[in-house]
Amino acid sequence: MSEPLLHLVTITSHDYLFYASQDYGATARPHEVIGNYALMYALNRDIPDVRRVVSGTTPHYEEDLPKMRIYATPAAPSAHFPYARSRSGNNSRWLDQQITIGYEKLAMWREGDLTSITWNSIGSSLLDVMTRDRANLPKVGKYYKFPPLRSFYFYCVGESIPSLFRLGKKYTPIRANSMQLEATLKDGKFSPTCPVNVQDLPDSTQILRGSLLTVLPAPLLLESELQGSYLEAYDQFGYPHRIPQPNTEQFVNSW
Repeated sequence: MSEPLLHLVTITSHDYLFYASQDYGATARPHEVIGNYALMYALNRDIPDVRRVVSGTTPHYEEDLPKMRIYATPAAPSAHFPYARSRSGNNSRWLDQQITIGYEKLAMWREGDLTSITWNSIGSSLLDVMTRDRANLPKVGKYYKFPPLRSFYFYCVGESIPSLFRLGKKYTPIRANSMQLEATLKDGKFSPTCPVNVQDLPDSTQILRGSLLTVLPAPLLLESELQGSYLEAYDQFGYPHRIPQPNTEQFVNSW
């Protein structure tokens, strides 16, 4: 069995990026880590059975994930990349702050704070009261978005990814750049160089340590140490990259 093809990917949003990781009543905000299922649906939209137009509010993960030909890890901000800065203190020669817009024009990706947007609407529960009492009682809320040119990194296994796709609740255009890495499948104790979806791990993989991020649809592990099967690769600058092998029975087409 040949080793899966591993790619290190950076993505940059070309508009405000919004997805709801945390929802407190009328306030919604994204966490800085993007769940891998959202990425996988975005990257595998060329598969007819996965590209759902109307499917209600019930997730179809068990049905869709085995059909996907690209597996992706959760994405973290590029500024948190383990080797974002070289040993000399300068930015890494590959994962630096330069991103491509169009074919030639370059810009700098930004970290930036979340931008808050206030919204108001008239819900059906208030409509009768407003009509009866002639009162203006709109429902007011707030959601937060990442500003344009926010950059994230993740790893993917399987087919080549598209250079442009859409992500988030508003289908924000995303530019992707990738670097193929020659990976080897190993077994033992290791520290992943990316966030980890706990639900993807096979039963044979043990969690030794890590910070748990509780988000839907599955909790994520940050700065973790695991015991089990994993892919390891070294880039052209000599930096190691490690991702855990997920449950291959669930991701049969990508692994």
